[in-house]
Amino acid sequence: MQNLKRVLAAIVMVISALVLVLSLAGIVGAWIVRGQLATDLVGIATKAEARATQAKQGVDRLDAALTRAHDQVLVVEHEVQAFGADLEQNRPLLSAISERLGLELGPLFDSVREIMTTIRETVVAVNTATEAINAIPFISIPVPEMEKLEKLSQDVDSVRTQVQDLRTAIDQRRSEIIQGAVSIVTTPTSQMGTALGEMQATVSGYSEQLGAVQERLSSFKSAIGGWLTWAAVILTLILLWFAFSQAGLLVLGWRFFSGQDLLAQEAQQAPAVPDRTQSTV
Repeated sequence: MQNLKRVLAAIVMVISALVLVLSLAGIVGAWIVRGQLATDLVGIATKAEARATQAKQGVDRLDAALTRAHDQVLVVEHEVQAFGADLEQNRPLLSAISERLGLELGPLFDSVREIMTTIRETVVAVNTATEAINAIPFISIPVPEMEKLEKLSQDVDSVRTQVQDLRTAIDQRRSEIIQGAVSIVTTPTSQMGTALGEMQATVSGYSEQLGAVQERLSSFKSAIGGWLTWAAVILTLILLWFAFSQAGLLVLGWRFFSGQDLLAQEAQQAPAVPDRTQSTV
């Protein structure tokens, strides 16, 4: 019976010692991991924030390009509406409108397409980083909607096609337009103006969305250090509690194993403290 107690006590001592060592190692590891994790998360958030800033700048350039395109469409519409009864005077005006469509609006929409491609690639990078951050429990950063960009890209292509079709119509039906059939031009320009206005509204909303993403990423980056420090402190307290409990089990196991009490031995070995209140005669 005595041997069984000693074996069980030895097992308890070994397990307690292992858990004690692991608890102390966990405390050290928690703070090491805290520093490395903070560095990694700040790096991810910084890259995502920089990408979001780049995307927002691209959206602002897109808005400016769409505004110029809208203004050009309005100019074309006003110019053709100003046609008078003098057919000879209308000819150079129509030629100028055709050149405006081909030399100004066409290249402008090509530029819009390039900006859209850059924005799409940048937003994909933002979404990838943001989704990685959102995988952390209790973290929720808005993810820019790719669907809006796809719809916007389709609308840009549609208006670009309308510009080409309008220029073709002007070249093919020049005599009708000169003689007063201005609706051949004003109907598509009106449609283009409406489409461009809707695109500008979409771009404005998307810019606000990217601004919100920037703010949340900045707030997250600022709070990372504090959150991880609190997590490390809580984990340290838990592991300290484990360490103290295992130290107690270790002492208890030793008492059963050897039949001696470590704490009692220390108390007996402690030197007696002389009573300084007594005075010698």
